[in-house]
Amino acid sequence: MSCPVCGYAEQKQGGKPRSIDQHRRFFGLMRALLHHWPETHPRQFADEHELRTWLTMKAGHREVAAQMPLTGVPREKVVVIVEAALRAAGSYSLPILHGDTLVVFKPKSIKFAKLSHLDFCALSDAVDVVIRQETGLDPDAVLRETEKAA
Repeated sequence: MSCPVCGYAEQKQGGKPRSIDQHRRFFGLMRALLHHWPETHPRQFADEHELRTWLTMKAGHREVAAQMPLTGVPREKVVVIVEAALRAAGSYSLPILHGDTLVVFKPKSIKFAKLSHLDFCALSDAVDVVIRQETGLDPDAVLRETEKAA
């Protein structure tokens, strides 16, 4: 697998550091997407960090922060449980009900030192797929529109 931006193909585990061009594209897309995010989408974001975190977690770049069984818990208590779980996971998390269990996911790091070049490329591709599925928007078209407006 090679990077779609710079063409680098990793030869060994660890490989070269991440591509600055790929990094800039990814964060530029987050800035642009925040302004193009459909108002009709059920999920809205206060800033690009919140958007980026949600998209990367939807793309599978996350880990379980907490699991709480809800069997026998009155529905009015679920709100209290969810708030406690979110505090335990940190400020950005994604609660999901799986049957009678509440699972709270938190994002994995995307820092240069934590994610290899090709792993970041794979994450970027997965985020592009999530963007298309969630909004119908083409990430490259969003970037082109933003460049035209600048």
